[in-house]
Amino acid sequence: MSNISRNGFVHSIKVPRIYKTASLIAQKVYEGGSLKDLVYKSGHKNIKGVYALVVKAIQYNHELDELMKKSKLLKNESRLQPWLAKILITELFFGKKELKGESKPVQTILNYKKNLEKLLKKINFNLKNTCSKVHKLLKDEFNIVGFPNRAWSLICAVIVVNIIIISYVWRAYKQEVNDEKNDDITKPRYVRVNTLYNTPDEIIKKFRKDGWTFIPVPNDYFEFIKVISNLGDDSFTKDFHIKELLVFPSSVQFYENELYQNGSILLQDKASCLPAFLLKPTPNSIALDMCAAPGMKTTHLSAIMRNKGTVYASEMDPNRYQVLCDLIKNSGCNNVITLNIDALKLNADANDSQMEWCKDVEYILVDPSCSGSGIVDRMNIFEGEKKNNKRIKKLCGFQFKLLLHALTKFPNAKRVVYSTCSVLAEENEKIVEDVLAKLNESTPDDEGNENFLNFNLVEPLKDVWIRRGSDRYPHGKYCIFSDPEHDLTNGFFIAVFERTVNG
Repeated sequence: MSNISRNGFVHSIKVPRIYKTASLIAQKVYEGGSLKDLVYKSGHKNIKGVYALVVKAIQYNHELDELMKKSKLLKNESRLQPWLAKILITELFFGKKELKGESKPVQTILNYKKNLEKLLKKINFNLKNTCSKVHKLLKDEFNIVGFPNRAWSLICAVIVVNIIIISYVWRAYKQEVNDEKNDDITKPRYVRVNTLYNTPDEIIKKFRKDGWTFIPVPNDYFEFIKVISNLGDDSFTKDFHIKELLVFPSSVQFYENELYQNGSILLQDKASCLPAFLLKPTPNSIALDMCAAPGMKTTHLSAIMRNKGTVYASEMDPNRYQVLCDLIKNSGCNNVITLNIDALKLNADANDSQMEWCKDVEYILVDPSCSGSGIVDRMNIFEGEKKNNKRIKKLCGFQFKLLLHALTKFPNAKRVVYSTCSVLAEENEKIVEDVLAKLNESTPDDEGNENFLNFNLVEPLKDVWIRRGSDRYPHGKYCIFSDPEHDLTNGFFIAVFERTVNG
């Protein structure tokens, strides 16, 4: 017997699991999650089907937003979840062209099918609306309503049309080149040893016992890149910079591996390990991770501190906070205190006894929400999203506030690391420059480092890391940038601030 509420919603008929799973993953990927990891962790038996649905939904995200806006779908159907609607529309128009099941969301989309079809035809796809653009341009530039019939107008029209065609071909060519370039990027599988449970050598010994061949780490970085680019199916090595990081072939999956399931190893990209590695909090110190979820960097900080001292991990979103708590519990981190709070409310100057600990914070990790434009899994599918100016502007505003807050509200902070998984200068070098300009107290020290409000912007991994921030910005040389093509990691940006001795 079905359970029908007053508004007619049938609770007993569930949405097919593939649609529900794909919608949850698509939303998390859009917010910065790893597509591959989320798909595999979902446990769905049809991994390829889920993957395809998510990719298509994000590829057509702009069109889907337009469809839902013009059809007033979400306005009229307030209980329909946005990303579930996108997945269902994707399947109906860009996937199998049909929807299965009798659930309320499925039937709702089917009821809107004709209207959505009409609207879809009106949406401007790149090359399909070329003629209308040409006609409009002719009308605007030459005051010609129809196609020209005079010789001079015809010549002008031909020139304009050819210019437009060439511009579209060039844009399409560049997009194809970029897509091919991104498709050629194959990252190895990075595995961080949870040193709270085992040493790297102990884990290496276990893998060798299971039949894996360990490749010694070359002394030269370029040779190291060659090695990890050509790892055999049964070979692995250690990272060049981070001793607790192992490197495996990209095809290897660890989700069924006992070491992964018991928390002895964590699947974490090298670029994501760099912020905690560069923050280097000492055992028995006090550290703060200001945007901690999902918790990979938090657990890394805890391991670096050997479970001694305290790591405060703040996360404002309740759902992400729960993910953070679960990961910390499973990773054996006993020195982490989680806080379900907006990091901007953490303040040593606050007249609040619960904030007393802020005065003692020595190390701060600032890894705020960003566009995620550097994540290799998302580089192709987000090509049209990562330059969404409105979204980028909002993200940059938050990033600026958070970094400035970290540098000014914790009087005993010794080191502050700012990082993003973005390749956009707006979220990286420009944030650093804007914050330094805001602090507006710069004097070079004896070694040429810039001093801002008793903080030095220092050059991390000097002589051992090649790629730096953009030289278009005065302080780009002090920042680290990991490049997917050359470093075989996600794209990542890091800036390290250290307080001066007399601070």
